[in-house]
Amino acid sequence: MVKPLGVVAMLTLLISGPALADDHISKDDVKQITFTKKSIFFRMNDDTYYRGDYIRPHACDIQKGQRYAFRNPNRISNEFVIIHREGFRNCRFSDVERIA
Repeated sequence: MVKPLGVVAMLTLLISGPALADDHISKDDVKQITFTKKSIFFRMNDDTYYRGDYIRPHACDIQKGQRYAFRNPNRISNEFVIIHREGFRNCRFSDVERIA
């Protein structure tokens, strides 16, 4: 017997997964990326700005000498990798919203 709460949870995951996947920015449209302690900012070629807030800010601390990379070579999604001398860590941010 299928539990109703389990069915609702599965339907929620199926619906919300593609919603996150639609939030992408083309790398050709981005002029500059700025990292702060709690947010990531994208300056676009047309001088508009977008912001995404980190989901876990302590995991997204980029320091001098560390590199970052987005998984897809053509598009920016809501996750990137910080590469440092001990290895790497994943950093996720919330949906990107236009601020200016």
